Amino acid sequence: MVLPFGRKRGTGNLIGAHAATVEQILKNIGVDPQAARMKTGRDFGWSFQRGSAIIEVYVTQQGTAGNLQVLAPLMHLPSSGLLPLYRYLLELNLQLTNAAIGVFQDVVYVYSERPLEGMDDVEANNIITLVARYADELDNRLVTEFGGRLYSQV
Repeated sequence: MVLPFGRKRGTGNLIGAHAATVEQILKNIGVDPQAARMKTGRDFGWSFQRGSAIIEVYVTQQGTAGNLQVLAPLMHLPSSGLLPLYRYLLELNLQLTNAAIGVFQDVVYVYSERPLEGMDDVEANNIITLVARYADELDNRLVTEFGGRLYSQV
């Protein structure tokens, strides 16, 4: 039986139940969760593609708390012209709902992270589909306007 996201955790590890809910969400948006599954140790992770964007979804446990993390690496930073790109990314952050833009190891990401406690299935679905939509809309546009290379390109 899959427990809903909003269910309070008892003494056992319930991230498996949350992972089952994520897998149902992935099925509903046309992603085969078994094909998308990543090896992550004791946690759960999936990777799939929307357009040219790669989307990663994780259900993790840190201590007694669990988190849903959805992220999408968009592009490798260009070798020049960073100031206009950074300004644009900061301005873009104010326009995003339930997601943020960040840079880590010279890669631009769109991401969202939320504790599992109190989260319901609808909210989890919204986070996953929203980050996927933002990633698919932004990756090519950013590379075209500012240079760099799509993350999904080798």
